Amino acid sequence: MRKLFFIASTLFFIFNFLRVYASPAYGTDTPDKGKISIGYQANLVFRQPLSSSHGNVRSYQHFVDLSYGALDWFTFDGKLGVGDIRQSGGNRPEINFGTGFAGGYGFRILLWNKPTDKTRVTVGFHHISVHPNDENVGGNLYETFLDDWQVDLLASKKFGKFEPFAGGMASIFDQGYRINHGDRTRMHSKYYGGVIAGCGFDIRKDVKLKVEGHFIDEDSLSAGLYYSY
Repeated sequence: MRKLFFIASTLFFIFNFLRVYASPAYGTDTPDKGKISIGYQANLVFRQPLSSSHGNVRSYQHFVDLSYGALDWFTFDGKLGVGDIRQSGGNRPEINFGTGFAGGYGFRILLWNKPTDKTRVTVGFHHISVHPNDENVGGNLYETFLDDWQVDLLASKKFGKFEPFAGGMASIFDQGYRINHGDRTRMHSKYYGGVIAGCGFDIRKDVKLKVEGHFIDEDSLSAGLYYSY
């Protein structure tokens, strides 16, 4: 009951006080209490359609990830790295913003864990923010950033060294935009939900490779290599 109350309260806060966006979900294998998982992750957003006539956004991000098992059923996730933003199409000029700071945070809650049939279910919340360098195009200074969040529900079943997972998410994707230090506007994503599918592979007991794709709301691929201790 305490876990269900915590989940409901957290999701209520997220949906009512934040925007909900799309970002990597990490899969369902959460570290045990007091354990840490650290690794490298690449998040490649190949195409994110924006609403109205704002065109599309691409973003390639690279992170050092850290996950900590605060409880047997609750995991904190954090990341630091770099990322870029590339805008094209629509009524705006095509601009490739230089690589700048990127980071993120989130958590996962283990709702179901049945070792006998090797199944897991998690609910998660994750956020990424990317702040590339400004660009001067045609005598105008362009500034941008993106906020990339996600609330997801994932289920998995392990087969030997492989652990495929799939689920759904609520998502929006915002790009902040400003010209010559003027008013800042936010351009929203075209779609508000998507599907996640991926798989983890045990290279050895303490090293895992994870790959996941996002569809419908965006076309993206995430891949990471993680060491647990």
